[in-house]
Amino acid sequence: MIPETKKKLKVSQELDYYVLLYSGVPTNKRAAASIAILIKAKFKKKIHSYEFVNERILQLRYKLQRGYLTSLAVYVPEEGKTEQTEEFYETLQDQIDKISKNDYIVVAGDYNARFGNIPVDGILGTNGEITTNSNGKLKEFASVNELKITNTFFRHKEIHKMT
Repeated sequence: MIPETKKKLKVSQELDYYVLLYSGVPTNKRAAASIAILIKAKFKKKIHSYEFVNERILQLRYKLQRGYLTSLAVYVPEEGKTEQTEEFYETLQDQIDKISKNDYIVVAGDYNARFGNIPVDGILGTNGEITTNSNGKLKEFASVNELKITNTFFRHKEIHKMT
């Protein structure tokens, strides 16, 4: 998952050793956001489908030995863009609701969120940074969808807890 690529258009491009999927803004808009997924070319045949949802959400469904893995690459609006963030999470929830209940789900990317280090059973671990911000709708989203915010379950050096 590659957030903030600032690319335009929605493209699937074959490179030498990779397949690049990116979902950006139209050519007539300022490139303020886009999201990409880079896949090794040898795994291309495992791609079942993909959808360019918008410039902040890209969905990839991948065939596994048993079942499917649906990955959602996301780039959440920056803190302070409340209306855009609300719209983003509504769209993301719509996408989650469409995914087969039998699929494994990974939602990864740049959430622009800081939610502290107070654990929430099964959702948030104790290894987050101390700081919180108002862009933390991720905690609620994870709870509703029974997802884990995995980077908070593993120890990191302080410098690696934020970007």
